[in-house]
Amino acid sequence: MAVGLPLAIAVGLLAVAWPLGVAALVATPLLLAAWWGAARCSQRADRAFAAATTELDDRLVEFGRAQRTLRAARRTDPDRSAAGQALASQHLATLRLLRWSVPGQLLFTVAAQLAQLALAIVALWLLRRGDVTVAESLGLVVVAVRFLEPFTNLAELAPALQSANTTLAGIDTVLRAAPLTADDAAAAASSPAAGTPPEVRLDAVRFRYPGATTVTVDGVDLVAPAGQVTAIVGPSGAGKSTLLSLIARFHDTDAGRVLVGGRDVRAVGPTELYRAISFVFQQVYLFEGSIRDNVLVGDPTADDARLAEIAALARLDEVIERLPGGWNTPVGEGGVALSGGERQRVGIARALLKPAPLLLVDEATSALDPENERAIAAALTAARGERTTIVVAHRMQTIEQADHVVFVDAGRVVEAGPRAELLATGGRFAGFHRDQLASGAWTLAASPE
Repeated sequence: MAVGLPLAIAVGLLAVAWPLGVAALVATPLLLAAWWGAARCSQRADRAFAAATTELDDRLVEFGRAQRTLRAARRTDPDRSAAGQALASQHLATLRLLRWSVPGQLLFTVAAQLAQLALAIVALWLLRRGDVTVAESLGLVVVAVRFLEPFTNLAELAPALQSANTTLAGIDTVLRAAPLTADDAAAAASSPAAGTPPEVRLDAVRFRYPGATTVTVDGVDLVAPAGQVTAIVGPSGAGKSTLLSLIARFHDTDAGRVLVGGRDVRAVGPTELYRAISFVFQQVYLFEGSIRDNVLVGDPTADDARLAEIAALARLDEVIERLPGGWNTPVGEGGVALSGGERQRVGIARALLKPAPLLLVDEATSALDPENERAIAAALTAARGERTTIVVAHRMQTIEQADHVVFVDAGRVVEAGPRAELLATGGRFAGFHRDQLASGAWTLAASPE
């Protein structure tokens, strides 16, 4: 419309007053160039403004949810928080957008006024030559104004169009993201056998997070025997949790293969793969609803007897008995109505309820007291022979339950083998084990006066 109508008017003017038609045809690309230049002036600033606004939204939600932590750290002043910094950045992005928008609008306005003046001058020139009458010249001026109207409307819509374009570009990025295996039916033949504990093997796996400057996992070879409990231990930042994410195919390897039940996870349909895997995260997320609703995510067909059995294994029965609503107690968005330990118990119960032959556990008992941690560690590892369990752990209560240990440091496997053999060799794991036992015996004593 913004281009078609002016061109139609220009062509029509060629038949009525060809000098005016030529002026209109020349003005059309010049006005479009001015509009494009105005849009380009604010394009980058608009993208920065959109990014700053998104960041501000995220930080405001975070600021609301993290009030207890912020108060404990004396960071309740919004100006000193990440939310305050995001607000300041968004304010600067807004000012930058305005600074770039004004020159662009001025450029187009000047171009439109010059085009209108040129068309009026041509109409007056035709009148002085006697090619048109006074009435006809006034009509031509009206046509010239109509000729410019679509360009003016386009300029008024330009900010909204630019904002919409930025939003659509973000949506397009999501839509263009490469999916996991698309054809579940074709890949089902390669899926791990349901109910059969699979061996998990990593062959020369290498991985670096997008944008990271260092490799997180570098040439890892690892075997988790079928039906056994494998503990992945090592210092913080060694890549332990990343290994679990690669096994679950939350990320794809940069090199090497991850095999579950002898099948490359990249050749298995996502529906079949995640049917075979149950996961206990370190940070448990609970959905809006009741405790029962969140546990049943693991197996919606479970009856009350099975729920009671799982609740006892996860020590969730103690929480249910204590809460007035019992199983029907609302957990709130993200589980905010429960403590960290209670959320972990719900997450563990959810994972244990799922009939999956492979269980991945990432520091699942970090928010529990030693007694409950010991009981839940035993529950997580009780199904030997029925499922393969891989646990990322620091605490001895969990490590002591393992049949097989993999010691990881700086993204590489340093030692691996049966736990008893590694303790006997006196290597890195033996030293780690000794330090953990020593720290467990530490006590606080009053200093002598």
